Amino acid sequence: MTDPKRLNMQELVSYLAENAGHWIESQRAQHRVHADPLPDTTLAALSGFFEKGTLDRTRIRHVPGIENPPFYQEFEEAGEAFPLDFTVWAAITFGDVILVNGEQVPGPPSHSVVFHEMVHVVQYDVLGIHEFARRYVEPFIQNRFNYMSIPLETVAFDLQGRFEERSGNPFSAEEEIRSRISAPGLPYAGSGRAD
Repeated sequence: MTDPKRLNMQELVSYLAENAGHWIESQRAQHRVHADPLPDTTLAALSGFFEKGTLDRTRIRHVPGIENPPFYQEFEEAGEAFPLDFTVWAAITFGDVILVNGEQVPGPPSHSVVFHEMVHVVQYDVLGIHEFARRYVEPFIQNRFNYMSIPLETVAFDLQGRFEERSGNPFSAEEEIRSRISAPGLPYAGSGRAD
């Protein structure tokens, strides 16, 4: 077992990113077989914001609760707080599978919640699971576990806000996400897909 207290910053980033990537892969595999296509009402609400192919391949699953990853036990054993407590999240995305937390969202999720998660679906598509995990973990740790310092999240919240404020005119969120990832100098520019 690893003691998170004994890792330097770069080792902690590498350790968490690698473990998070494997956890994401396993969660996607576990839940995709039980997940459903997006409901017709959701497809209609998000049409024009995301490409039809992206919406069609995305799956959604309502679960009783979202569990934290198994490697969090190492933080607990070292007397450290969990980096992020996923059990209180309304939803979480693993590649192209959205899990909705029944403890937080007892009924169907709002279109706004699904929109936010769809941003992550596109980010995963461009970056791949392991690069997504690295780009999620690195700024989070470097900014002292500040959730809003994660560019992948700030972009999702920014676009979600625009979705909520739109006046009936869709914008291509997917096109914007893809261009922001590949354009140098933007919040999460980089080399592209990692797997």
